[in-house]
Amino acid sequence: MGFSRNVLAATSLAVLLAACSTAPVTGRKQFILISPEQSTALGIEAYQQIKQQLPSVTTGDEARMVNRAGHRIASVVEGADGFDWEFTLFKDETPNAFALPGGKVGVNTGLFAVAKTEGQLAAVMGHEIAHVMAQHSAERMSRDMATQLGLGILGASINSPEMVSAAANAATLGISMPFGRSQESEADRIGLIYMAKAGYDPREAVDLWKNFAAYGGDRPPEFLSTHPSPENRIERLQQFMPEALALYQRR
Repeated sequence: MGFSRNVLAATSLAVLLAACSTAPVTGRKQFILISPEQSTALGIEAYQQIKQQLPSVTTGDEARMVNRAGHRIASVVEGADGFDWEFTLFKDETPNAFALPGGKVGVNTGLFAVAKTEGQLAAVMGHEIAHVMAQHSAERMSRDMATQLGLGILGASINSPEMVSAAANAATLGISMPFGRSQESEADRIGLIYMAKAGYDPREAVDLWKNFAAYGGDRPPEFLSTHPSPENRIERLQQFMPEALALYQRR
């Protein structure tokens, strides 16, 4: 029994060490059990399903702006070698956008009700690309897997049916559920840096959230339901603005 416990402890420690990752820009340590290949495959599959369910817009100024801003920002991020970036404008009047692992980003036509300029759109694109680069979906899946199984079972049963079942459940949650507020705040900071590096004025991110605040009125739109309030986002963005402005003005 003592030997088994030692093996279990050693295996669990190995899993924990292997699962340590670091978020870009912020340097925050992350617990991620899902491999990039696994999360990318899940993201691509989910993206294809969404494209089958929602009509997309492929022509016009807004579609071109989404692609231009998305690829311009993606070109300055580090660690995205091999990503097949895809930016799709979906016909949906909800002011929303989303990101999936593997470089898949969707923007709703309704977002242009609040994103009045390409710079404001770039703030959203930088935010969504930050979710991808910070592996927020994989982080959430890993957290859910650990919650369902417990680290002891996880370490001892990597190839067990229970692990497969938990992974499937966690994958569903990790792809379909909204990001947490801490991840949203981190994506705001990372995205601010990304848009500045790409040559977009980071101060437009503040203008975007002022527009969101005005748009929401007394009842915030769905996009804000699990997010920090626009006022809190603006306050945090201002904290990181000097660094972002320095990058922007250095270009």
